[in-house]
Amino acid sequence: MTKGRKRKSGSLAEQILDPATLEEIALWLENAGVASIEIETGDGRLVRIVAGEDTTSHGAGMDRLVLVPTEPASVRPAKAPIAGHFLPVHPAREAAEATIGASVLPEQIVGFVRVGPLIMPICAEEAGTLDACTVESGDLVGYGDSVFLIEPAQ
Repeated sequence: MTKGRKRKSGSLAEQILDPATLEEIALWLENAGVASIEIETGDGRLVRIVAGEDTTSHGAGMDRLVLVPTEPASVRPAKAPIAGHFLPVHPAREAAEATIGASVLPEQIVGFVRVGPLIMPICAEEAGTLDACTVESGDLVGYGDSVFLIEPAQ
């Protein structure tokens, strides 16, 4: 029977943001030939770890770490359900499902993603106010990309 490594104390986000852990992840990426990864923490921040060719003596991964600020923790994203092209309005309709500044409910459709003839809705995950759209009509979005930002209802 093989024993696993003992888990460090603290939240997973704290463990990931630990400099020693970040350096180790950057080295794994470089060894695997992976250019970068993004990790979303529980408070909504993204940590992008980029493996690079420049290695210095003070740590192989630390000079290549990029922390990517995203929306504030109080703002929640409405994410693309699939990769495709963003549509703010369904092709069979004349008006958008929701407009910036409008109140939205959980599971309310706020936009669409088109892949060929397939059109998938982008839904709000919780009630709030539609704060911003992070992409333009027709832009290519990836699975899970934040398309709208929603300020949660108080």
